[in-house]
Amino acid sequence: MPRQARKRTQLTFFLGKGGVGKTTVSAAYALHRGGKRGRNIVLISTDPAHSLADVLNVKLKSGMQTLRNPGAGRISVWQVDAGARFQEFLDEYRQPITELVESGTFLSKAEIDAFLETTLPGLAEVSALLTISDLLESGKYDEIVVDTAPIGHTLQLFRIPTQLSRFLEFLELSGKRDQVLALHFGGSVTATRPRVLEEWESVLNSLRSALSSEQSKLVMVSSAEKFSLEEASRTAKMLQEDARAEVAEVVLNRVVTRASGCKRCEMRGKQYKSALHFIEKRFPKAEILVGEDPGGPLIGVENLRAFGKHVFQGRSLAVKPLPTTRVQAVKFAPAKWPTAKTELVFTLGKGGVGKTTVSAGVAYARRQRNKSEKLLICSTDPAPSLDDVFAQSVGDTPKTVLKDAKLQAVEVDSTAEYLAWSRRVKRIMADSLQTEQGGVHLELSFEHEMISALLDIVPPGVDEIFAVFKLLDFIAAQEQALVVDMAPTGHALELLRTPERLVVWTRLLLKSLSAHRKLPLAQELAVEVASISQRARELADLLRDASRASVFVVMLPEPLPDRQTGRLLASLRELGLNPSAIFVNRVLPRSQTAGCQRCQRARQWQLATLSRLETGKMTYFAVPDFPGQIAGAAGLKLLTQKLWQIR
Repeated sequence: MPRQARKRTQLTFFLGKGGVGKTTVSAAYALHRGGKRGRNIVLISTDPAHSLADVLNVKLKSGMQTLRNPGAGRISVWQVDAGARFQEFLDEYRQPITELVESGTFLSKAEIDAFLETTLPGLAEVSALLTISDLLESGKYDEIVVDTAPIGHTLQLFRIPTQLSRFLEFLELSGKRDQVLALHFGGSVTATRPRVLEEWESVLNSLRSALSSEQSKLVMVSSAEKFSLEEASRTAKMLQEDARAEVAEVVLNRVVTRASGCKRCEMRGKQYKSALHFIEKRFPKAEILVGEDPGGPLIGVENLRAFGKHVFQGRSLAVKPLPTTRVQAVKFAPAKWPTAKTELVFTLGKGGVGKTTVSAGVAYARRQRNKSEKLLICSTDPAPSLDDVFAQSVGDTPKTVLKDAKLQAVEVDSTAEYLAWSRRVKRIMADSLQTEQGGVHLELSFEHEMISALLDIVPPGVDEIFAVFKLLDFIAAQEQALVVDMAPTGHALELLRTPERLVVWTRLLLKSLSAHRKLPLAQELAVEVASISQRARELADLLRDASRASVFVVMLPEPLPDRQTGRLLASLRELGLNPSAIFVNRVLPRSQTAGCQRCQRARQWQLATLSRLETGKMTYFAVPDFPGQIAGAAGLKLLTQKLWQIR
């Protein structure tokens, strides 16, 4: 099956920390590029928590959809349904893969089906790359614009070709079992490579070529905030190391370039100048583009097209103000920061809403209220930022922060935790093989290769689950509570769904060992794998026990985050999880908006959002918008001294 594009298609990836306006900028770019007659542009979203429909203010159905764009080029939009797209791919290859794996392992067809559903890495990322491959193959488009997931999981997207190649190696090894055994015992076989492997290798080569060639352009989107800038810089460095990919353009978004007597805007103007200096130093080869903050949401095709001209052509920002809905009275009552008494606290939310800051605030307030309790705060986000909020280095081992001996922080390297476990399992197999002889040794050697290949494929979410296992070990060993700063919404939900997947995956490993259950190797491995399965069940139970685990959600008082939070709450209810409270972050006090049209417009939109909250069904807390960065003990003290309950 050929995988060559019929024309040279430009691939443009928009990257960035959540909350910097990445979706807005990518949509504005696609509309701007599609403004020329005859051009055919497709805009796709690979974020599990899609927001393209919200930004464009259109209803998007499943699959690709053409936007109404009279008098200009053709613009298509696709919010990729990762599960559905991945299922299509599996269905296309299910039979040949099943036959291949069945001939080379002790797994049954039903177990192989479960294996295919759970073991390929990064469901969302794989689906994104498959979609890009299909679009390139079609040869229909002048440019493919990709609105990516938040930074940590976008990095995984660029690593997926390596993971897919490992799965290809596993399949190829499955097809060689009969050859190896026949040749050893004097038989003969004709070595033929299954067609499915040829086709998959073609897909893989196409993806590698597309991601590494000159036809691929990376655009980094950042706000002027230090958190966002530092994360953008770290990401650029990792992309260079992992994929030799360079950032071509940096869009400094949501900035104030000119202030007119407003203290808040004057401070943001200084922040903008500092950010420009930072980008010039850290991204010396990149072109710098600027997106002004209009003070209200940029929603709808017309406004996005105007914003595209502003950012990518340097024109003055001229957007049509959207009418705010009628604002009902919003009541604010002073409140203390909530500090859940459970041993485990999860903080969830869309990227960029201040989730890490709120997590740190929850941990800080709890320590201030209970001086005898030990507390560990950690991040499972692939792009963590605890070191920024604590204003000190935080690594992959617990470290005391804020000079408080009973408060520690850790940024867990999730993949490293999984790989450490898989290396331990491989050592057990290697040691056992030294004692086996003859045909049993040969067959067990082959099984060793099969299991090793399986262990090299990190199942989606399993790496993060191993990180949580490590953190639960910290709780048990040191009798301390744990606050978990989760990855952004879509991937946090995947983690919460993973325990059941992990149980299936460990059963597959146990089944592969069953034929050798009398051998010491199989017995040792079975104990190791069974312990992981048991812990996965325990974690699933813990998450649903309200007396032991609490969930806080963080959002912003803006129309788009408001809609996304509604979808998050619905997903949590499906999982049987009920948040203890919702933090609405960066609420503008009236005193900060006096005399400034931009700030007054922003506050009006915030109040319109807050007035729609169902405060009778859920507890909402408003966290004020603070000038400057919340960092260190002084910043966290300031953060936790002022809070309102919304009524």
